[in-house]
Amino acid sequence: MEKLITVKDVKERYGCSTPTARKYIRQCNPHMENPLATYEWAFAEWEQGRIVISRMSKRVRQNFERHMRGERIIVPRKRG
Repeated sequence: MEKLITVKDVKERYGCSTPTARKYIRQCNPHMENPLATYEWAFAEWEQGRIVISRMSKRVRQNFERHMRGERIIVPRKRG
């Protein structure tokens, strides 16, 4: 049986509100309405479709690649 992604899973992954998580799931194709869920592979496809690597700056691209490898990213704070 294929794993399903629910609103709770999306909220934990992105740290977003419930309405935003619901909107993200509804953008996946296919998704189910009652209860609102989508397949793991459909969510991964939706996620990949949102990533635009070619327009990222070099530093952002490096941080993205680190994130995809599971490394920790430390973002420096501006002073002043």
